Amino acid sequence: MAMSNENSEVSPFNAQQTTPLLNDQYEDTEPFALSLEAGTGEPDKDANEDRNPPVLLTKDDSDVSHAEIEEADGRSQSRLIYRMTSSFLVPLTDQTGSCGNIVTGLLSLTLVGGAIGLIMPRDSALKSPWYRIVSSVVGYIYFLSWSVSFYPQVILNFRRKSTTGLSNDFSVLNVVGFACYATYTCFFYWSNAIKGEYKQRNGEDSEITVQSNDVAFAVHALVLCAVQVGQISIYGGFRMQPLAMFVKLGMFFGAVIILAYAALILLQVGPGNGLLWLDFLYLLSFVKVAISVVKYIPQVILNIRRESTVGWNIWNIILDFTGGMLSIMQLIGDSADMGDWSGIIGNPAKFALGFVSIIFDIIFFLQHYFLYPDHADEQLEDNTGEPLLPSNEGRP
Repeated sequence: MAMSNENSEVSPFNAQQTTPLLNDQYEDTEPFALSLEAGTGEPDKDANEDRNPPVLLTKDDSDVSHAEIEEADGRSQSRLIYRMTSSFLVPLTDQTGSCGNIVTGLLSLTLVGGAIGLIMPRDSALKSPWYRIVSSVVGYIYFLSWSVSFYPQVILNFRRKSTTGLSNDFSVLNVVGFACYATYTCFFYWSNAIKGEYKQRNGEDSEITVQSNDVAFAVHALVLCAVQVGQISIYGGFRMQPLAMFVKLGMFFGAVIILAYAALILLQVGPGNGLLWLDFLYLLSFVKVAISVVKYIPQVILNIRRESTVGWNIWNIILDFTGGMLSIMQLIGDSADMGDWSGIIGNPAKFALGFVSIIFDIIFFLQHYFLYPDHADEQLEDNTGEPLLPSNEGRP
């Protein structure tokens, strides 16, 4: 019995007295119960069958559970961040324009634009305090929609390393048009002389409806359109698709008229003190509207000839349509709140521009979704460049 007691005290199989060191030493041993017979040192097999195997000490169960919970929370947060980022970047990464992606992309833009509109300064000329908030929110949502609309095409061109499917005439006319529009909005917003001429013509109580988001949009659009023209040049688009003769002639005669009008103002030719710079800005606005009417035609014709809209990013149209609708809504709402409809008469470029964009956007929708529904892009599939967002495959 003494020998049995000694073996019992030093036995590594006694769960009550097993130390962590011994635990590590025997962690690979299959857990079974051994009973040593006194004086023999032989295992009692019958006793082993009747006993439950002792539990070897490992980690504390509560510690394991806590670690697993933290790891699961980390994976959930990573997935949530990835999904949110993907949702906000849908207009930049999506090429299909599916219904689900449209809802996700527009909802993301609405949330971001609405947040900007809530924190940015509001138009003090508006009478109703509540409508000042509405106008600011609507204004920045349409500003964001129109501004983002230029990026999908730029990104698509970069990924394809080609501008095939994008009309060169459309892109060049865009630069000229937004150069005129940026000049128009900047002077209406910042020039006190222009504001004075505007009040003199429309009454002292009349207010210019050009806002800060109009200026930001026009300047930003000019920069992005210039980038597109740069891409056409880099990827050899002008060699494959030279500018049409009517575009070259239109740009030439347009430049002559604008410069001649500016010269007449400087020379003070005309009734009274001569022509006004206000009228010069109106001329630029009409040039922009005229270009907006003409610029879409080459793209429509190109899609018809190719019987495809591949290379022409549909998100350009989705966002342009959204911006045009909201732009008209804001302009009508601002004029109604102030009780001054000269905002529409005195700002014809913004009003006409919205309607022109909407009409052509509908034409492009018909082409993309009904006339030419095959959107497989072999040129994009052959390009093995890195995507904007890493794949979600293999994520925890």
